Amino acid sequence: MSHAEFDRRTFLGMTAGAMGWAVSGFAQPAAGRPPLPGRPGFSFLHSYESTGRYWKGIQKAGLVRPTNGVRLVHSPFGDEDDRRFNAVAAVGGPLHALLRERRSWFVVDRVAGGAPYHAYDFDQALIDEYVKLLGDRFLGGQVHEVLSNTHNDWGRFQRADAEKAARPIDPADYRAYFDWSDQSRWLEYGTLDDYRGRTRPGDERAFWAEAEHAARRQGGRFGGRFSYAEGTGHGELAWPAFYRFGAASCFVEVGPWASSQTQFAIASARGAARAAGRPWGVFYAPWGPVGCTSWVEPSESSWRAPRASLDASGWPVGPDKGPSSAFQRRTFFHAYLSGAYTLHEEWGAEDNLSDIDAGVLSSYGKVTRDLLDFQDANPDVGEPFTPIALVVEAILPPAAGAVAGVKAALFAPSDFDRARAARPSANKAEADCYPPMTLPEVFDVVPGDAPAALLEGYAAVIPAGAADAAGRLREAVDRLCPFRRASTLPMQVNRRASDGAWILALYNPWGATRGDVERTGSVLDPECLQSDVIAAAAGVNSLRVLHAWPEGTGAKREGAGIACEVGPGGTLILEVRLDD
Repeated sequence: MSHAEFDRRTFLGMTAGAMGWAVSGFAQPAAGRPPLPGRPGFSFLHSYESTGRYWKGIQKAGLVRPTNGVRLVHSPFGDEDDRRFNAVAAVGGPLHALLRERRSWFVVDRVAGGAPYHAYDFDQALIDEYVKLLGDRFLGGQVHEVLSNTHNDWGRFQRADAEKAARPIDPADYRAYFDWSDQSRWLEYGTLDDYRGRTRPGDERAFWAEAEHAARRQGGRFGGRFSYAEGTGHGELAWPAFYRFGAASCFVEVGPWASSQTQFAIASARGAARAAGRPWGVFYAPWGPVGCTSWVEPSESSWRAPRASLDASGWPVGPDKGPSSAFQRRTFFHAYLSGAYTLHEEWGAEDNLSDIDAGVLSSYGKVTRDLLDFQDANPDVGEPFTPIALVVEAILPPAAGAVAGVKAALFAPSDFDRARAARPSANKAEADCYPPMTLPEVFDVVPGDAPAALLEGYAAVIPAGAADAAGRLREAVDRLCPFRRASTLPMQVNRRASDGAWILALYNPWGATRGDVERTGSVLDPECLQSDVIAAAAGVNSLRVLHAWPEGTGAKREGAGIACEVGPGGTLILEVRLDD
């Protein structure tokens, strides 16, 4: 059956007429077709460091909830192996006892990438013990930024000696240069001896072969059980390949220094995970626009990264550094509603508490608390309403050019956005992570080799590389999504199967910068408040505001629609019931 035939037949079987939009048929796919796979739940993975001190602090602060999982920090900095996996996760130890009790998601961050490479022999028997204990909830070791960091390593060889870097690597030529003093003088995906005799990949196809080698090798150090994290620059369409390489999960890395147009990367990760039948998650990196958020000295952090090395690398840390708490809030709540299985932080133990032993929440920690409170109050926010599949050819290197037209149409700024971008408060580095969108997020980006049964669960299947893909996407959204807004506010649409309610989330990317760190973590520009009236395909039977931040954000019924105001940097989440 062709995509066009499928689109038409499914549409006839699923739609009901009200302003030409579909309403009643979306709780389930067309008869005889399997439902899209959903997640068993959402879990925020709290950091656990070797002393257990931080875990005690977040318990005291009330941040440990039944839904939380664990992310163990396995740092490459320093020589103290008693702070690493084999010792900290030993059978019979506190962490093992904690996970035996919770049976939660568990990831070890990290095996390699994003930091100086550290040769370490992970205890394979201990890994097997956690596989037996947790099953699929053990996500293994985090293999980080494989694509960007293998590129980085070869770039370092070139900067050290461009002439010699064109030949097979002789470690003796580089030992004086690679002194591990800062990020320009360390390697991320092996020791110098690991690179002996290897030559720089000559093109992007060869770099992909290098990435597969690196992922499998580093994953193999952790018994073949690993998860892959990458920012959007390289990772946007990479997830299907890494599932094929053996990743247990893929994490979309989000932060001003890691991501842009993140909504598309998340749609891609969600579609790839559905095709692979595996989980996926979001990894929050509080780096940028300037430095990284940390409420403790680097020497006291779970990473134990030397401040001199961070400063020399251009990576300053401090309470005043990193993104606004408004951006953190948008990232956290968006992850929960996006269908992610997990969310964890690169610097969680450094950020949630301003006083670890006393369990005092920082402004960052208050946002984490708000998310966990929201999840407790709303344990079922439905699943993303994504009746549309944008299909991308399953090739390597990925067909980035094929989605360029669709992305240009999706992220075209409005006049309002251009005016906000010109303001001193614009903070484009944060705004670009979740930028304005011309359409709501009601699509998945699905690899072309996805199972036929999965593709048949979508109401519209559109080849992303088609010349008219952007127009077909807009037509499908107009036809299939029961909500329309006039602005370019990013909007998620979820459907709750238990009662048919719709969960809508709107986010304002403009007008928040980091500041007021002791209280709120954000300085807001009131001129960036956005208003919209959402039109619905049927009468609004009931409307409830589930979450609204900052002050002045809210919604009310107005005629046949929903009038919304979203404050600067704001987040608004609604529960909407439509008339039958």
